Amino acid sequence: MKTFRSILAAVLAAAPSLAAAAGAAPLKIHLWHTNDVHGWIMARADPRHGGRLVGGAPALKALIDKDKTPKLVLDAGDWWQGTPEGSLTKGAASAETFNAVGYDATEIGNHEFDDGEAALKSLIGKLKMPVLAANIYGPDGKHVPWARQRVMLTVDGVKFGVFGLITRHMDALAFPEHIKGLTFRREVDEARDQVKALKREGADVIVALTHVGFEPKAAAGGKPFFEGDQTIAREVPGIDVIVGGHSHTYLNRPYRDPKNGTMVVQAGSYLFKAGLATLLVDPRTHKLLSDSDRLIALRPERGTDPKVQAVVDRAQAEVGRAFSVVVATATAPLTRAGTGESGLGSWMADCYRDYARADAAIQNAGGIRSDIAAGPLTLRELFSVMPFDNEIVKLTMTGAQLRAALEHGVGPGRVAQVSGVVLRYRPSAPAGSRLASVEIGGAPLDDAKTYEVATLDFLVMGGDGYEQFKDAPQERTGKLARDVLRACAEREKTVAPPAPGRLTALED
Repeated sequence: MKTFRSILAAVLAAAPSLAAAAGAAPLKIHLWHTNDVHGWIMARADPRHGGRLVGGAPALKALIDKDKTPKLVLDAGDWWQGTPEGSLTKGAASAETFNAVGYDATEIGNHEFDDGEAALKSLIGKLKMPVLAANIYGPDGKHVPWARQRVMLTVDGVKFGVFGLITRHMDALAFPEHIKGLTFRREVDEARDQVKALKREGADVIVALTHVGFEPKAAAGGKPFFEGDQTIAREVPGIDVIVGGHSHTYLNRPYRDPKNGTMVVQAGSYLFKAGLATLLVDPRTHKLLSDSDRLIALRPERGTDPKVQAVVDRAQAEVGRAFSVVVATATAPLTRAGTGESGLGSWMADCYRDYARADAAIQNAGGIRSDIAAGPLTLRELFSVMPFDNEIVKLTMTGAQLRAALEHGVGPGRVAQVSGVVLRYRPSAPAGSRLASVEIGGAPLDDAKTYEVATLDFLVMGGDGYEQFKDAPQERTGKLARDVLRACAEREKTVAPPAPGRLTALED
């Protein structure tokens, strides 16, 4: 179907006189999309480009207003957690910004639950656009009343049916008490039901607004690490466009499902860029003829919207100057790593281990949200690295329990950052056989020995799938991880990446 659409659109573009003569000039509709804003409503200096300002909602709104094509504006979730402006206002600043930008609909992301269900419901009450998530069910087995399953939006006479999906893996992404009583249905199954409902309701074009994730490339001959947007596109016919989020993927070229022709788009994260999809629709039948998508860098020098800027300025004023305080100097960049040892991760784990006086420390790589540039290190940078209210917990674990945790930590798509540990592992080996060797404190890990391990309460609760921590005796420190990092930086005065060599990936 989409192959026919693409061919027809190419013919119309190549022969506009024929299209006009037939009275079939297609309707052009734009779909602006963002995802994983994480509180980055403001522009910020980009050291990679000489300190030039990049990103931010004021620049986004200016672009949207310059676009005179009929349009929709959608967001795919994770609105606020990640900056002082977002987190310290518990999302209120992000909600006010979204209202000022004029989004037509937004999807709930996993981090919207970081303060619990009650806080999320309160935040939804501040948003003026429909808030979607069709696959969240309450204790009664019914869709929760505070999130809409779908919405019909009419643009230039064309009915757009938009439904929302959140990842079903919330048990590994949120504290249990924050999602107590809620269930998250498999995305593919919910999507089938929503497509059927929207077709019955007369939708011309169907858009899935998802916070599920773009599947990373699987190992040779293996299955994807999770069912993401590509699986939905393949398994659920009838979806025209999937506007995705959660995986922070910059799809500079949209993904096109070879079976159903569904276009999948995503605009990265932190409002550096926005996506602009162009849809050509038959003016008579209102069926989609073709679609395309591109990402646009947000450059404040090209223009900003004064009303949105005023909202952002107020949010920054509320945060005040406290986060500009310099606590140390980074003598070299401390950066994250996608799958491997990172200087930043090692430094963080060292800080946790020193604070807890433990034998080892573990930090999940996905919990490190920003890099540290060389030069003055401010509280804002530390907050960006660790924006979550995670507490340091000290565990007493047997060597066997710790071995199992480390085995899980070097699974597909993730590599835990460690301190006090030196390990060699096979990243593509089957579960249970990834670890080649493990040393703690310079000696081989002894399964029968007892070790003290510092980590985050999120992981102790089973976050990121760390079931191995749940049964270990624990000591709650009451100290937030980012406060430990601040004290560590202030004590060291100059911060540098620790020497590498803790994690060594072996060839299979």
